[in-house]
Amino acid sequence: MTRILLLSLLLAAGAPALDVRASQNASTPPWPMTVASAPFDSLGSGGYLASVLDLLDREQEALASEELKVLYLDVLGTRLAMVGEHERATRRGDEAYPRQHTPGSPGAAAALLESHRPTPALNAIIESARDRQLVMVNEEHRSSLQRAFSNRLLVPLRQLGFTYLAVETIHEDAATLNQRGYPVLETGSYSCDPAFGDLIRRAISLGYTIVSYEAGREDRTPRPQDTSPLDSINRRESGQARNIFERTFQKDPDARVLVVGGRDHIAESTGGQWKPMGGVLKELSGIDPLTLNQFVMVEHSRRELEHWAFRAVDDAGWLADEPVVLIDDRNELWSKSPDAIDAYVFHPRTTYVHGRPRWMSMGGLRSPHVVESPPYDEPVLLQALVAGESVDAVPLDQTVWWPDTPKPALLLRPEEYVVRVIDRRGRVLHRVEMRTD
Repeated sequence: MTRILLLSLLLAAGAPALDVRASQNASTPPWPMTVASAPFDSLGSGGYLASVLDLLDREQEALASEELKVLYLDVLGTRLAMVGEHERATRRGDEAYPRQHTPGSPGAAAALLESHRPTPALNAIIESARDRQLVMVNEEHRSSLQRAFSNRLLVPLRQLGFTYLAVETIHEDAATLNQRGYPVLETGSYSCDPAFGDLIRRAISLGYTIVSYEAGREDRTPRPQDTSPLDSINRRESGQARNIFERTFQKDPDARVLVVGGRDHIAESTGGQWKPMGGVLKELSGIDPLTLNQFVMVEHSRRELEHWAFRAVDDAGWLADEPVVLIDDRNELWSKSPDAIDAYVFHPRTTYVHGRPRWMSMGGLRSPHVVESPPYDEPVLLQALVAGESVDAVPLDQTVWWPDTPKPALLLRPEEYVVRVIDRRGRVLHRVEMRTD
């Protein structure tokens, strides 16, 4: 296992410490975590912008620290994604984990293009899921891209009979969340991203039962007898798999479950000492899952950081507008690691409409709306809350409007909203109620 992968796993294992309130898991959390969390204590949902700007104010200090640099960039990238700053979040992630993918063998790109063809990912996934009880998709925590695509799976999978959505990020009681019908800031860490929050909100409205599956603290915490960081990591993976199994298949053997997991947790095997949640769940349940990786075949801030297969497919013109998967003449899905993952989703490079990523329209589920408001000489947050939800609800969408730039649009689905313009101090500078059709 590479040092970068191990470090990313360790950060992921500590993910609950990234909650909107300061972590209770340690007496003195590293300052990037407390700086990111502090604005929410006093400002609630008005703290998103302050969280990002406070972190940016200390960037030079963090980058000069070998001990904190990677953690800082990971936290900053996660927070940037939550306020719609996709390009900046991607760049910070690449600075934190500048992993170089193994180059393809000579002729690998040509062979891949000759033996496979692209097909729309959404259609292929739904067709492959028809006879499956378990579908697992992953995401990059510093990006809303995969969360936006997972939103598009909800309706067709529900039509196939899927009734459970299991998500890693939830820390509150799932029964309370299901009854309320939408996530709040205290629900979890990554669910504070509006794209993830609305994944949960829409799933509940469609009839899914939300299942929380994060492992307990006793499984995540290193123990004196551990001989390697992998010991606590593997306990966490096993705890996650056990929670999914006990809360779905054990009580409902005919259940059909969609799992959203971070990064490589969904892998069915690794061939090494790391035992990921996906493989453990497969053993526990006896169910062969459909596993879909959608965070490897994506754009990066520098071309040399992109996987060779992604570059080949992109250079071939196969990534025009929609995500694709590759299939061969037997209609079998391509995977670079078939023992661990069934298929890789290739996401097109990001293009922008009204200052927002086109993929945030979620295949037409959302449309752009430019809110009337005066210009400001400081960064402000344009934020859309669903009307009628509590003040601590996760926004449905939000984006930063930087000074001297065109006003970006909010991407909204048909609903009633309270739209706010918020400054760094959490003050509401402008407020409007609106309905979109």
